[in-house]
Amino acid sequence: MHDDTISWVAAEYEHAEHGADWYWALGIITISLAVAFIIAGNMLLSVIIILGVGILLYYEKHPAAVIEYKISKAGIRAGKILYPWESLHSFWILQKEEDAKDYHAPKLLLVSKKHLMPHIVIPLTEFVLEDVHEMVGRMVSEEPRVEPLPDRLMRKLGF
Repeated sequence: MHDDTISWVAAEYEHAEHGADWYWALGIITISLAVAFIIAGNMLLSVIIILGVGILLYYEKHPAAVIEYKISKAGIRAGKILYPWESLHSFWILQKEEDAKDYHAPKLLLVSKKHLMPHIVIPLTEFVLEDVHEMVGRMVSEEPRVEPLPDRLMRKLGF
């Protein structure tokens, strides 16, 4: 680590391996919902559910890309995307708590000033945890947060 830069590489997201039971359950639930909405006369919602699950399965089948993350005086860079300090409101580091039922790797949760992208979740490694906390804490305020609901929901569902 240099005084003005921290960098690390991590997977873009946590990839979960699934067994045949998971795929069967997902298929049965999807088909059941699609048929129920067809019977209810809502063909469009049925098609949207099938397409949505198909897209999720496509996304799930591809391994997570390994991205280089970098924190500098300019901001936080995730691959080719730079989040300038001026566009960030606050941060919080999410870690597994002792009594937590589900495990997730440490993450840096950034709250953006942009309305269309309010939360940015960046995976951390144990090696840079303290350095990231110190450097980001000098640039934006620290506010306790919980992991965004869509992220928690997708992790619970196995995506």
